[in-house]
Amino acid sequence: METRRKRYRNRPSVFKRLQQKVVNTAATISLPALVVGATVVLLPVAWLALPVPSLPADTMIYDQFGRLVSVLYGTQNRMPVPYAAIPPDLQNGLVAIEDDTYWIEPAIDPVGILRAAIVDITSGKILQGGSTITQQLAKNLYLTDRRTFSRKLKELFITMKLSTMFDKRQILTMYLNDVYFGEGSYGAEAASQTYFGHSVKSLTLPEAALLAGLVNAPTYYDPYIHPRAAVARRNVVLQQMAKLKYITPQQALIAERAPLNLSRAAALGNHAPYFTKFVADELTQLSPAIGRHLYNGGYRVTTTMNWSMQKAAQNAVAHYIPTTQLVNGVPEPEVGLIAINPRNGYIEALVGGDNFAKTQLDRAAKAARPPGSTMKYFLYTTVIHNGFPTSSVKDSAPVRFPAGSGKWYVPHNYGHVYNGPLPIRLAIAYSDNIIAVKWMNTVGPPAMIQMAHKMGITSPLADNLTTALGSSSVTPYEMARGVSTLANGGKRIRPFGVLKVVNQTGQTVFRGHSHATQVISPQVAYVVTNLFTAPLLNPKGTAHDLRAIINRPAAAKTGTSSQQRDAWLVGFTPQLATAVWVGNDNDSPLGLTGNFGAGPIWAHFMRNALSNQPKLSFKRPPGLVVKSVCVKTGLLANGCCQSYREVFLKDHVPTKHSPGCLGGSAKGHHKTQKTGTTTKPSPSSPSQSLLKSILKSLTP
Repeated sequence: METRRKRYRNRPSVFKRLQQKVVNTAATISLPALVVGATVVLLPVAWLALPVPSLPADTMIYDQFGRLVSVLYGTQNRMPVPYAAIPPDLQNGLVAIEDDTYWIEPAIDPVGILRAAIVDITSGKILQGGSTITQQLAKNLYLTDRRTFSRKLKELFITMKLSTMFDKRQILTMYLNDVYFGEGSYGAEAASQTYFGHSVKSLTLPEAALLAGLVNAPTYYDPYIHPRAAVARRNVVLQQMAKLKYITPQQALIAERAPLNLSRAAALGNHAPYFTKFVADELTQLSPAIGRHLYNGGYRVTTTMNWSMQKAAQNAVAHYIPTTQLVNGVPEPEVGLIAINPRNGYIEALVGGDNFAKTQLDRAAKAARPPGSTMKYFLYTTVIHNGFPTSSVKDSAPVRFPAGSGKWYVPHNYGHVYNGPLPIRLAIAYSDNIIAVKWMNTVGPPAMIQMAHKMGITSPLADNLTTALGSSSVTPYEMARGVSTLANGGKRIRPFGVLKVVNQTGQTVFRGHSHATQVISPQVAYVVTNLFTAPLLNPKGTAHDLRAIINRPAAAKTGTSSQQRDAWLVGFTPQLATAVWVGNDNDSPLGLTGNFGAGPIWAHFMRNALSNQPKLSFKRPPGLVVKSVCVKTGLLANGCCQSYREVFLKDHVPTKHSPGCLGGSAKGHHKTQKTGTTTKPSPSSPSQSLLKSILKSLTP
């Protein structure tokens, strides 16, 4: 059409005018023959097979409540809309300026096309071409821009076939969703967002007229670059609309005086890039057909994300990640956070790194690192599952184990502190490594490894004692899934990120679903959960500093790998299980423990993510017994000066009573315990506040 406009700017030569008269005369004389010829030529249309038109279109990513989170597109920014969403002013404006007989004439004018063909043949090149909306759509959908006789013939066939496959409204809808409007926008919805900052359904008359005018030459009439030309073109459209009585002259006059009022919409980009990448990877794995066309298939993907929680996760990472440092020119440290609803497996939030623009590695789901003492969740689940009373005591005295070839494995506590005899609850609260390894030696590494895999760990775990302290690498995804089993009453869930995928025609082509398997008893799950409230409740617990931040019933465990390379905090409430890892990608020492490196991110995220949800306690199942026991012996209390109430599986309650009060402070402490950047006295015995906290946590 731009070619036509340029052609009219120059008066044709006398020779050209004479040539045109000859052609027109020939066409008039041969009209019956042309009609017959057109009929013969168009007969193959009935047998022409066309693929169903499929426009490249943006894929929309929504959270579980239908909130738009991300828009994915490949080479074309296009958001198709139905006919009902396109305002009449835009439809009428386009028809008025591009094809004013669209509603009353056939899709093509066979005689006119053949007449144009005579001109093209006599000139030896393509000069004239059809300009109906249907012909333009045929060219845009199925043909290239090459101006050849064979292409014109194909255009003729395709145009006629389209007119038999679709009605006028459908063709106009496809055209307005396909045509280029400039500024990288394809289709009316993307154009409306690009130029006016709102949906196409909200277009005013002058806005609709401006978009209709852009189709002819979007670069020449670009209102951002050539505002005067854009206004002039808009007004031509308005005058044509008034001439065809789509609007009144008064409406046209008012619209012609309207300012441009350009306003780009806020970027409909990817506001949760790591989560979106996780979803794309999941879809590609579960449905390769969808995955291949995810960026141009026009899908509507409803995810398990809770956008409020996702924002809380991104804010927690942004504000509480340790101070960034440069390690070999690379910003460090990095972070991985994943939050799972333990009841249904919904991945509610996921952050795979500090900056997606710099690195797309998903450290929440793809990067495995040593989890440190957070692996004690699986160790002590094994201990309780195997029938050991919850109050069982082991001594924190130094010990060594044969490691083969005449070598010895000697576990140490953080800061080389030895805590004396401790029941399981206090061993967890203080994160006593020596006692953990002794328990690992008691139950055996294979039993713990089997339990970890049963609860949701999928990475291979080394068959040795160090696995109790998290020497084998796992992902935050695995850790969150593993502790979800505890939060879900012993049922292992399958975490997932996609709820539903709908294609451009409104057909649901994929559904995600939750799946749960009972792998440990509800009683064991509750007892272990209750034990792991100790790091928060115990004034000497490794996560006690976070208790006031989260301010609700929760289980939590810190983890710090060898030489403080990795900092972890894995914890959960009845509604949400979250794992946070912080560390350097190059595996250099971070210099922080789990409490200080990952703890603030976890606690602030949990607090904000659950701010609108009730503060639920863990539901206690039947079949449990609460008894007073002696701290030093783990036996039933009998006048012991240091006793507390502990929860037991009903068949695993101690049967013997403690012989009596065994004295005050525990012996065997050699050094003070260093936590983060502060130094605290080594824990000796539970304080009264600790006993009250434990008692409160045991309340049904």
